[in-house]
Amino acid sequence: MTAYFITKLQSAFIRLTVISLMTTALFFPQGFVHSISAPDTAPKCELVVLSKTDDPYFTLAQEIASAEDAPIFQNLNEALTCQPVFLLWVISPGSLSDSVMVNFGQTMKAHHLIVSSGIITGSTLEQARSLWQRRGQVRGQQMTIVNARFPSAHIEEGKIIAIHADQASVGPLQVERLIDILQSSDYLTFTGHGSSDYLRLDEETTLTADKVPTLNALVISTGSCQTVRLWDKESIALRFVDKGAAAYAGFVYSPMEGYLIGEFDGLPFRYTWPDFPIGHALQIQQHGTLQGFANFPFHLLLGDPRISLQRQAPYQLLEDRQEGQQRILRYQTVTSGILPVRIPNGADFHFVQAQGITAAADADPFYNSKLQMINIQNDKYLLVVQPGGELTLRLSQQPPWYWFFTDPVVDALDHTALFSQQSGGDYIALIFAIIPLVWTGVQIIKKRLKQNKVRIALLFGTGALMLYGLYTVLRLGYVTINSKLIVFSPLSLIAAFLLCTVGALIFFHANKPIGKAVGLLVITFNSWGPMLINSAVITAFNQLAAKPEIGSGIYNYSLALLPAIAWVISLTLAASGLEFARRLGNALGKIAQNDKGNNIYSG
Repeated sequence: MTAYFITKLQSAFIRLTVISLMTTALFFPQGFVHSISAPDTAPKCELVVLSKTDDPYFTLAQEIASAEDAPIFQNLNEALTCQPVFLLWVISPGSLSDSVMVNFGQTMKAHHLIVSSGIITGSTLEQARSLWQRRGQVRGQQMTIVNARFPSAHIEEGKIIAIHADQASVGPLQVERLIDILQSSDYLTFTGHGSSDYLRLDEETTLTADKVPTLNALVISTGSCQTVRLWDKESIALRFVDKGAAAYAGFVYSPMEGYLIGEFDGLPFRYTWPDFPIGHALQIQQHGTLQGFANFPFHLLLGDPRISLQRQAPYQLLEDRQEGQQRILRYQTVTSGILPVRIPNGADFHFVQAQGITAAADADPFYNSKLQMINIQNDKYLLVVQPGGELTLRLSQQPPWYWFFTDPVVDALDHTALFSQQSGGDYIALIFAIIPLVWTGVQIIKKRLKQNKVRIALLFGTGALMLYGLYTVLRLGYVTINSKLIVFSPLSLIAAFLLCTVGALIFFHANKPIGKAVGLLVITFNSWGPMLINSAVITAFNQLAAKPEIGSGIYNYSLALLPAIAWVISLTLAASGLEFARRLGNALGKIAQNDKGNNIYSG
């Protein structure tokens, strides 16, 4: 009966694997946005201005449109028909609201276009004009990384890392020091909690809007919650631009950390240059948020998206050649970190291999922390995490035939086996394991467990532990599913062994299908547990909080789909492993019985 049950499970689970991967494509089309190119016959604009005639700042919009020789549109849909590269959205803070921001993001998503946009605004018309005019005042010498305490990213203490001429100094995160560094920095990133009117430095300390000092054309980027709510009283993002910042990038709503390439210490705008400005870098980061958690774009820029921090490309192209169906580009760089690479006429190549680093496709459904890319008109733009020296890119028009099977599978297993375990999954698994362990204890006390079944269950648990440990060792340095530092969790090995051993014992002890199903659920808890928890949390927040408040769900289901794929795979592996353990255990039992019989006979 056991073998028949397992055979049926294996057949069903293989079909479920295919269905799960098809679901990835059907329900997460944002992964496919950047492979869509505009028709050649459609009009194309370099820059458009968006503003309504009844907006108090419309006169500034007219001034900008005239100075930039750009068309001005009152409607976003009409502006996007021009397929612009850049869009300046001139609007007063009082004209903004949740509904306006949601409509902007959803319209951008629906058009499947990559448009580097910037909001031109300020507390007064003159301050908005000054924001637009500061584009040419930006420098790129003094870089600063500010990280608040973030245990899930293994940042145990808040710190400020000041970088000048590639020399870095590290100091504690304090309000007074942060205020000083804001005044001297050209580009600053902040990772930590926040709200519309503050950035949180620690549990007791915040930088509030009233403490923002006078700035010198600073470019600032944050991964904090809800700082771009410009219509809220004492908006900190608005205060930054009023005080002289040239650009401020942040979120309208609450993001999930680790899905902005270069987050924590990468300085993604650092090496931007005129042909690869900060607006393009932000759009690449936006792509990562859509892959990771966002239902629509809500990572926005205040300021001109054409700003760049350097005057020239941070690399030299050594070679650009065709090799069969591949285009090979070789670069010499002197930089390490986040490298912005522009590939002219590269949009038709939908698969990129960064040699020795990683590979990615335009249509990837899940986030890659080492390589993100978008297509703008005919060109391809990449942000690559690289160590410096020489960089080789191999471009193909299509990914390998197996890519959209293997890549989501590896991402799902990495997320479930490594990333979620260091994010509290190991503790949850150990707590859950108490339930089947109690059952096992009761069975032992009542002497209901047969010795051969215990032996087989231990074989299965040991094999699962070895497989899990091997996967961890092989994948630990190559995980790209999140930008947080991924470390090994010893507790996850203990939890995996307990769940697999006790689950196998329940499976082999059961005489009915329902009992065997319970055993499989215990074995595979590390995947279906996060799937159910993430699904429930996302659904509850979208339906009970976001939709009543802003009329739209904020989060997609990527964080539920990843463990769902892993669950299908783990079920298939569990079914095969249980059958193998059963046969091996029976074979070893027969050998032991024969040896015992021989010993009796010879005595």
